[in-house]
Amino acid sequence: MVPPARAGRVTSRIMASEETLRPSSEEFVLRAAPGEKAKLARAKRLGPVERLESARDLCLLVVPQQATPAASWAAVSKAMGEDVALFPVLYDRDGAPHYPTGEVTVRFAAAQSDAELAAFCATHRLRLVRRNAFVAEQFVCEALVAAAEFLPDLVARLAAQPCVQRAWANTLSNYRRAGK
Repeated sequence: MVPPARAGRVTSRIMASEETLRPSSEEFVLRAAPGEKAKLARAKRLGPVERLESARDLCLLVVPQQATPAASWAAVSKAMGEDVALFPVLYDRDGAPHYPTGEVTVRFAAAQSDAELAAFCATHRLRLVRRNAFVAEQFVCEALVAAAEFLPDLVARLAAQPCVQRAWANTLSNYRRAGK
């Protein structure tokens, strides 16, 4: 099994003041509940699958590829089918992996009404997951069809909207204490 991961907020590469995360072309997070045997069998035909210990419905799929991350994701998504949520593992500058959950946090420049938020989600083909209870300008969403768009492209597209201050992929991450 993949080592336990604790929830961590990792910002998108769009944010100039934040760390750039590099998507993998070979490692993908697959959303599959333990009972979804047909989905897991399809994934295992492509490469080894390991369940993430800290996320019951997320697995790591490793598929050796010689393409760009976006092209690899497209090929694996096509092989898995439209009903499968698949996201590239994101790596930080130290080579540490961050496992996307499929959720994206969006922070607006100003708080949005329910109607404005619903219109934004409809325009961008998103499902509202939850509002942030502490930051009125912030909400969490996910794509209506996860296989419709490469996660880094979705994050970049949302971050580029005039009303959006920041956007980032929500991830599970492992952290190591720095030695003295």
